Amino acid sequence: MPQNVKAYIVLLVISNIAFYFAKRIATPQISDMQFKKWKNTWLVVISFAFLSFNYWIFASLTYIYLSSKVSKEPTPVALYTLMLPALPPIPALVPGFGIINYLLPINYLMILSFCILIPIFFKFKSSRDKLSMWKVKTDFLVFLFTLMTINASLVTDDTTITEIMRQALVAVLAILLPYYIISRYVRSVEQIKMVFLAFVIASFPAALIGLFESFKHWLLFSSLTSSYGLYWEFGGYLMRDGSLRASSSFGHSINFGFTMVVALGFYLFIQQFTQKKLYRQIGFAIILVGLIAALARGPWVGAVVLMIIYTYLGKSGISNTFKLLTTGLLVLAFISVTPIGDKVINLIPFVGNVDSQNVDYRKDLFDTSLVVAAKSPWFGNPHFAKEPEMKKLIQGEQIIDIVNTYLRMLLNSGFVGLSIFAGIYITAATSAYGAMKRIKLINSELHHIGRTLIAIVISIMFMLTSTSSTMIIPYLSYLCVGLCIAYSQIAKKEKLLFDLSSTK
Repeated sequence: MPQNVKAYIVLLVISNIAFYFAKRIATPQISDMQFKKWKNTWLVVISFAFLSFNYWIFASLTYIYLSSKVSKEPTPVALYTLMLPALPPIPALVPGFGIINYLLPINYLMILSFCILIPIFFKFKSSRDKLSMWKVKTDFLVFLFTLMTINASLVTDDTTITEIMRQALVAVLAILLPYYIISRYVRSVEQIKMVFLAFVIASFPAALIGLFESFKHWLLFSSLTSSYGLYWEFGGYLMRDGSLRASSSFGHSINFGFTMVVALGFYLFIQQFTQKKLYRQIGFAIILVGLIAALARGPWVGAVVLMIIYTYLGKSGISNTFKLLTTGLLVLAFISVTPIGDKVINLIPFVGNVDSQNVDYRKDLFDTSLVVAAKSPWFGNPHFAKEPEMKKLIQGEQIIDIVNTYLRMLLNSGFVGLSIFAGIYITAATSAYGAMKRIKLINSELHHIGRTLIAIVISIMFMLTSTSSTMIIPYLSYLCVGLCIAYSQIAKKEKLLFDLSSTK
């Protein structure tokens, strides 16, 4: 039996266990029929991936199937968030013709943009009640950053017009389109809740798959690349202190952990609608074990930041934050005296000794990067890797491993580019915060949504200090940024309706 078929059978078993618990979380908010539709959609696309044995058959079937679903979904954006964590973004080149070697680099995440986001755009483009472009500061920053990303394709002397067009399309599909669709076509509290819920549902199988990978030392999605006859630099086995770093459907453990942090944020809001405390606790535990299985310390810090911000923005924020921190310290103290205490403590960021050489490398990278950045402080240097100071940081793979997104932005685009990039998250979070404050005494549910989104965006900003913005990370980042803008507009309308009703 082929390896990917074996993996597929295991995935079916794990996913059905995950969906059993996901249903207990979901059905207070959606009907059994809607949950079944979402579950079956996820399973069908997974089946396409594992049973087609050909990338283009998989891509074609997925495009036809999902694009046909958009018009039938009450909240089409929720379909997008449901499918986003389902499969790894294994890349392929769309074949060209004549003198054109290939048309476009493509992966699963881009396929979702083609078959879900673009149909949403055309379905609702004539809608008059959506927010026009350029009405908020974040619009300008996202557009400028998209141009910056396209400009990165111009750094070599042999760059062709065709290559520039390819990179422009990739940037639009990964940055501008997700941001625009989410920020403009999520227009009610119910739609935000559906977007949250769909992502949480999809995170359950991803988390349990990661747990299985960690225990069995078997990456279930790793066989997909070879079954398609493709090469991918990601999706391989990584170890930490003798344990496998699970990657689930994300191609890398850091991306897996990053996704679990976002899912945790959404879950903190969603769980309130589940009456049985046991199911709420199981749901929290499922996401938590996924986060732990990734063995990715940056996302662990992100999860702590998320919990602190979320708690602080809630009722009795200061006292509850103190209780949260105290509880966390007590849990660590208890773990430290157990048989696994030393192993756990060694894995904790800033405390443990595991992979201490990575810490030393990142310190050298930071110090050297500041020296190089000082040579071109405003607009950076796209050829920064060729600087003499940087060459001493080349590792065995003949790469400079810059796992700090802000540092890469500073080197490549200077303080101007870094300000644009950071400004996207800052303006989105401040928009949501202002809306949350205005709506606090009017609509407690909207206030809670704002609290959730702000905590997630701030945690993303922290996680980007220890990861590169690749694969699913930019898609999730602009999803959350777009939700902040959508939320601020929904809250603005709610406040306006309240003021009008108060004057009557």
